[in-house]
Amino acid sequence: MNYIIGVDGGGTKTVALLADLDGQVIARGVNGPSNYNAVGFEAACEALASAIDMARKDHPGEISALCLGLAGAGRQDDIERFQLWATEKFPGTAVKIVNDAEILLAAGSFAVEAIALVCGTGSIVYGRTTTGELIRAGGWGYLFGDEGSGYSIGVAALRAVMQAHDGRGPSTLLTELVLERRGVSSPPELVRSIYGAESPRLEVASLADLVEQVAEQGDTVAVAILEKAARELAQTIAVVYPKLDITASPLVVTGGTILHGAYLKAAFYRACETLGLKFTVVRHVSEPAEGAVKLAQILSLSGIH
Repeated sequence: MNYIIGVDGGGTKTVALLADLDGQVIARGVNGPSNYNAVGFEAACEALASAIDMARKDHPGEISALCLGLAGAGRQDDIERFQLWATEKFPGTAVKIVNDAEILLAAGSFAVEAIALVCGTGSIVYGRTTTGELIRAGGWGYLFGDEGSGYSIGVAALRAVMQAHDGRGPSTLLTELVLERRGVSSPPELVRSIYGAESPRLEVASLADLVEQVAEQGDTVAVAILEKAARELAQTIAVVYPKLDITASPLVVTGGTILHGAYLKAAFYRACETLGLKFTVVRHVSEPAEGAVKLAQILSLSGIH
């Protein structure tokens, strides 16, 4: 039997969906992060291969087409490197490598102009014009950007805890919850706990849900962190928006930080309204890999290898 595979390779996890040639998803495989800017090329390929193998485990057969939607693969040489790996790994399979915006827009079923927001471990905004041109803002990684992301929220939480400990900032409910999450008894112990972790960036980003939790309880420090993150996300969209040369645009949103963050999500839409950003429709996409399946199906039907 012939199958197609769509993959969402992100900064937190890699999801592979195995589907029949009609695009019906049959199996799902999950592995660790495959953003090679964060984990390196070899580790990214291992995560991709493992997720695909997991999806294929109980379904032997030929893979007609494979689409990899990869966070961090924005340059042509990045795409070519993964293209070479995939064609060698899956000989005889039609392979398409795109960035994560392409699969997100495909999952949202928007064929032409639209804006895509990814807010998970990292963050990025893409706009696609009526001519199909992709315009991006943000997404420069945790050292250079990723404003409003899970990582930036986590960093802000850690700084707030340490400032409260020093007396440089107000007390916050975050202190108790962060200490409990990290299994330590005092703020200074967080330094070794975080820096000594196998993946400090992911550990920091995982604290974003605690900020949501205490913001819902009215903690002013947590509220300020999320309000700032929301403004930064909206401001990034505001940079892309006028370049689409349209009066209103569809918006596709994905990423666990914003999809699972009720306060951040509401604050983000308030910030967009303040900036005068209007959307014809908003779609929340929890499984961007479904967009990769759609692109793999198109590839399979085209017969291009």
